[in-house]
Amino acid sequence: MQNKSLYTIIFLINILIGQDSRPTVAILDFEGQGVDASEVQTLTERMRTEIGNTKAVRLIERKAVEKIMQEQGLQQSGCTTDECAAEVGQLLGVQYMISGSIGKMGKSYTIDCKMFSVETGETVRTKSATHKGDVSGLLTEMEILAWEIVGLDAPAGLKLKRAGTEAQRTVAVL
Repeated sequence: MQNKSLYTIIFLINILIGQDSRPTVAILDFEGQGVDASEVQTLTERMRTEIGNTKAVRLIERKAVEKIMQEQGLQQSGCTTDECAAEVGQLLGVQYMISGSIGKMGKSYTIDCKMFSVETGETVRTKSATHKGDVSGLLTEMEILAWEIVGLDAPAGLKLKRAGTEAQRTVAVL
């Protein structure tokens, strides 16, 4: 009888430890405006990876999002309205959705993203960035925006990378 009680207590502790209070989030593919579709897809994937690195949220995998959209007869590129994104979010059982766009104006690129509540439709946070230069510079911008959209400061190393300098060790000799 004591063993049964002990196993029950251990089981309950494991359940309590295993509960994850982080919010659940799904990311829709960003919309491209004057930017190659494959580049937009790569940049969206970079944001997914970096949001996962923040450990601030539980991220729903891209394949789960694609499966739900396929079952509903939708394509990610066609789901650009908040209503569509909220519907997909409800089907996925997530609390928040992240969507955005990547555009080009002259020699500058812009990224706009937002996170909104699936339940209320309310925009929780919006972030944007502008980058002058090669499209590859948007990789760093997406990494920084990933931290910011979940409400965290981006690591100093990413900010240095944005500035064009890498973190270097300084050694003082006395």
